[in-house]
Order: sequence, then structure tokens, then C-alpha cells
Amino acid sequence: MTVAVEFTVRFDASLERGVVVALAGELDYTNAERLRQDVVEALPAGGCDLIMDLTGLTFCDSTGIRVFLALRSLLDERGGTVALTGLQPRLRRIFHTTGLVRFFTVLPTVADAVDLLRSR
Repeated sequence: MTVAVEFTVRFDASLERGVVVALAGELDYTNAERLRQDVVEALPAGGCDLIMDLTGLTFCDSTGIRVFLALRSLLDERGGTVALTGLQPRLRRIFHTTGLVRFFTVLPTVADAVDLLRSR
């Protein structure tokens, strides 16, 4: 049985238009679409930058990766960016092997992402 993916949303006061979404649990075909919908609903209507903290994500299948790509596409349309932080070794390897790192800003920590986005 799959453990549901949980997420928390917080607006980072140090960023003009930054949203941090922290994931925990397993992201797979049983919950990926619901997560995508929930994150989209949590985003402000205008453009924003999204930092996804994946430190607590213990598993991610291809449908979960599609969610990251869909969110990136949406944020691109809205003039924002997506930064992924805290990738576990297996997911980091998948992103490097498949070339997905070219489509995302991938950083070790949320603090690194905040610093990068603040400098823009």
C-alpha cells in the first residue's frame, strides 16, 4: 500500500513572490494528479517562484516527475521559476541520467534556493 504524499505550503517573506512547498512520503501514480491539483490551487494567481523541498520525499515514480514538469510549465507561463531542493540520491541520479536537470534549478537546500531567487 502506498503511503500518501503530504505537502505543506509556506510563503517566504524574504522573497517577493516565493512559495515553498515541502513534500513528504511517496509520490506515485496513486496520488500525483491530486498533488498537482493541490499545489496549483495553493499558488497565487499571478506569477510566483516555486521552491519544492523534496527532502522528505522517499519515493517518486514517473507520474511524480510529470507533476514537476507540469508545474514547471505552468510557472513558465506565469513568468515564474521552479527550484527543486533536497533531492534524495536516487531521485537526483534519475534527474541527472535523464537530463531533467536542464529543465530545473536543482539546489541542495531551500536556503540556497531562497538566496538564488532573492539575487535575481
